[in-house]
Amino acid sequence: MSDHAAVELSPEAIQFAEWLATGQNPPSELDAARIQAEQVHLAAREPEGVTYREVDAGGVLGIWCEPVDANTDYVLLHTHAGGSVLASAHVDRKLAGHIAKAAGAPVLVLDFRRAPEHKYPAQVDDAEAAFNWLLAEGYAPGNIITIGRSIGGFIAVALALRLRDKKQPLPGAIVSISPWCDLEIANETIAANAGTDKILSKDLLEFFRDAWICGTGIEFTDTRINLTGRT
Repeated sequence: MSDHAAVELSPEAIQFAEWLATGQNPPSELDAARIQAEQVHLAAREPEGVTYREVDAGGVLGIWCEPVDANTDYVLLHTHAGGSVLASAHVDRKLAGHIAKAAGAPVLVLDFRRAPEHKYPAQVDDAEAAFNWLLAEGYAPGNIITIGRSIGGFIAVALALRLRDKKQPLPGAIVSISPWCDLEIANETIAANAGTDKILSKDLLEFFRDAWICGTGIEFTDTRINLTGRT
């Protein structure tokens, strides 16, 4: 019999082991796609002179990206890409760090809830919660800039529209990078560029759309999610 006592793993160690196991044997195609999407940041370089820290932003996980000598009177609220299904705040961390350095202001990258586990409007709800948290932290609404790319670009606009409709304080600016605004997926370039587009396809966009709004009763033309018909 061995003289060594059995090691009792902590709950954190067990959780970490289970997380590692999902990377080796993804339980589903969706989990495999998410694991692959998390590697995208490896193609980007770390910005110099930027620090990161995680924060609870009104009940939503966020990552602060703060460059040296940043003007902390301003903040950019960043929402990531991924069709509401893939990616995370960690994937966009380096991108946000470069943006923060160029803007000279901190960026809060939001890790909003993802579909299909959390359908619309969970993502906009999370952005609103983070915006209100920033207000509670002392930021003037006009000094908050909403920014995002792809579905995140939609959220950056949708949040401002929601606040406007509620007659609540608005962000000072919106930066919407290649936003996904056409939920009908009707743009002719989807077909015209099918042979050369290495990232998106109509089938993938339809998958994202179904994961996001299927079962919610919201039509593809609803102006809450289809900004092409919004004024």
